[in-house]
Amino acid sequence: MIILILTLVFALLVAIFAVQNADSVIIQFFWVTEKVPLVLVILASALAGALIVFLLAIWREFRYKRKKAVNSKPLATSDVIAHKEKEETPEPEAK
Repeated sequence: MIILILTLVFALLVAIFAVQNADSVIIQFFWVTEKVPLVLVILASALAGALIVFLLAIWREFRYKRKKAVNSKPLATSDVIAHKEKEETPEPEAK
């Protein structure tokens, strides 16, 4: 819950900062040159950063779950097969 509150406070601060910086700036990206409001640059940068953090968190969670699944498997398959064969093999008769 505290993370949600901190996230909302940070988003509010970014929004206030962006609105106070409404001047136009020139953006050059490769061969494209555009004049855009600074608000859009700030918000786009914040959203891009949030998207990158979100994707990295998903990737980390996926790796964690995959590692956990591999580590939580029962005995190795060869051990299970050997155990089953031992149970199915009849014992030799005593003479």
